[in-house]
Amino acid sequence: MERFYEIPDYPDGVTGANVLNRVLDGLGFRFYWSTEGLGDSDYSFRPSLDSRSVEEIVRHVWGLVNWVCISVVGEGYLRPNDIRSVRLQILEMLLALRGAVDELGDERLGDVTIEGRPFWHILNGPVSDALTHVGQINSFRRLAGNPVPGANVFAGTPPSTKKS
Repeated sequence: MERFYEIPDYPDGVTGANVLNRVLDGLGFRFYWSTEGLGDSDYSFRPSLDSRSVEEIVRHVWGLVNWVCISVVGEGYLRPNDIRSVRLQILEMLLALRGAVDELGDERLGDVTIEGRPFWHILNGPVSDALTHVGQINSFRRLAGNPVPGANVFAGTPPSTKKS
């Protein structure tokens, strides 16, 4: 199964690390399905001359997730040139973040900072921004005539394979 194809089962309890990982799961799942099956014309689509293209948005999401990696994991990634590789690397970085959060645990998670600011700025800064941009990708896909596959973002399940 591919990373973030679906959201995993619930964690054992409600802890800071589990909540952050669930947010990362939600971001990964939403990003996976918002970018699944995009073609070259989808990546180059922009609804107006003064807006970013889908590719530029995906690259921006890469920068946001990498920024969180630098803060949580302690090191960043080298961004690939090919947009499909960028997409896959975003999913890899989110998976690495999950592992780092598990390692830190609740005791040390609060020690994480981003640009010298407390941990909370990770949530209200790059993670929230990335979720906003995933919504943009979804909207732009619809405008381009290639709507997002019908994944259930509430349940965290992939598009149904049942035939109606």
